[in-house]
Amino acid sequence: MDAPLGAEITGLDLTEKLPDATVAALLQAWFDHQVLVVRDQDLTPQQLVDFTAQLGEPGRPRMPSQAVRDIIPDLPPEVMIVSNVRVDGKPLGLAHDGEMWFHSDMCYTEFPHTATMLYAVDLPSTGGNTKFADMYAAYENLDPATRSRLEGRKALQVHDYKRTERPGVDLDLTKIGNYAHPVFVTHPETGKKALYVNRLMTARIEGLDREESDALLEELFTVGEDPSIIYEHV
Repeated sequence: MDAPLGAEITGLDLTEKLPDATVAALLQAWFDHQVLVVRDQDLTPQQLVDFTAQLGEPGRPRMPSQAVRDIIPDLPPEVMIVSNVRVDGKPLGLAHDGEMWFHSDMCYTEFPHTATMLYAVDLPSTGGNTKFADMYAAYENLDPATRSRLEGRKALQVHDYKRTERPGVDLDLTKIGNYAHPVFVTHPETGKKALYVNRLMTARIEGLDREESDALLEELFTVGEDPSIIYEHV
């Protein structure tokens, strides 16, 4: 694809069980390109789970809302609904509706999910684009002095977001999901280092005062959101 990251996969029917060699090739393509696009698929929720299970063990999000369970009673527990539909004034999807800042799914847990599958069912006539940032490139693009300063430090990731608002200053961590991960992480398969902070869920850099932490995080966010390292899926 004509983008800083991402690759389009063709010739696959994801409703079928894939040969081991194809699964291995898919995983390698993902390691190489970070985002894979597979168009023109027609999957039930269970078929999406079955395909995912060929690549690894599917995770489980929070329990879906009662409205979701009423509409899709057989929804597999591994599937989370993202929707702008409202039922009785409440968002149908767990992630609410509207725009969301850049984030890394499940980064506020001790063991974040390895990957995320997005499957579009109904798309709006305009908008709804999803952006992906190359955090390998973000790490490489950081000022060397900043990399050196933050090497070995951790950042607190929290599940206390408002879609387009930084996490609060005074957080009661007993009531929200949170975990401190290294600011820079190394991918276990590629061995490459990546920046691991995001504007939506990173609250602070541990061991620094608020002013210094905020200033450094803003620098990291700016590098991580640079258009030159972003693929926008339309």
